[in-house]
Amino acid sequence: MLDFATNAARSVLGHMSIGTIEHRVEHLVPIEERLHEAVDALHRTADSMERNVEAAEKVAESLPALTEAVTRLCDQLARVLELAAPVEAAEHEVTSGLGRLFRRHRRAAASKPVGDAGA
Repeated sequence: MLDFATNAARSVLGHMSIGTIEHRVEHLVPIEERLHEAVDALHRTADSMERNVEAAEKVAESLPALTEAVTRLCDQLARVLELAAPVEAAEHEVTSGLGRLFRRHRRAAASKPVGDAGA
């Protein structure tokens, strides 16, 4: 019964012997293993890409809300700057007045003669 299968295999494969066929199959095993590894790597890559796409979709979904929040923040900052303008003007006025006061004080001290300090 095995002779029938062997004869059929020989007629299909031609003049190659079973040993030659076994040698070729053994030679193909490492290639098959590498192909399986490559396919597994492709599956892992596809899974990773799916996770990246999901993350990008979540970011895209959050952009309108983020844009709205940044716009509100800019509006609020503009109002704060408007409110701060009078305070800044008053601060400038006070600091320039103090600067003039101290300059006058220094000029007066510099114009006094050194010997007059004890009198």
